[in-house]
Amino acid sequence: MNILLFIVLGLAVFALMLALQMRWMISVALRRALTEKFGGLPSDIEYREGVADAGRRVSHTEIATHLNQTYPSQLGHLRLARRVSVYTLPVIIGLLVILRFGLEAF
Repeated sequence: MNILLFIVLGLAVFALMLALQMRWMISVALRRALTEKFGGLPSDIEYREGVADAGRRVSHTEIATHLNQTYPSQLGHLRLARRVSVYTLPVIIGLLVILRFGLEAF
């Protein structure tokens, strides 16, 4: 049982790391695309906010609207990565609690 839970824990940590990497890579790519269209630097705050707002149910700026219309597939991947990073952290914590206090594995 311990080995199975450690395997699930490893897969959950891998999924979290992959989701965080996806969020970072997609954000960088979208911000670079915005600099091609609007000029400026990829680190500008309006580009960061535009990528953060794109694909969410918030009042959109011009930048977020452009991203929603131009890059729907990439924003779908970003939404998936956001969901995975939100849901895997409690799973990891739960598995650690079960392994430590329930099964006394470490």
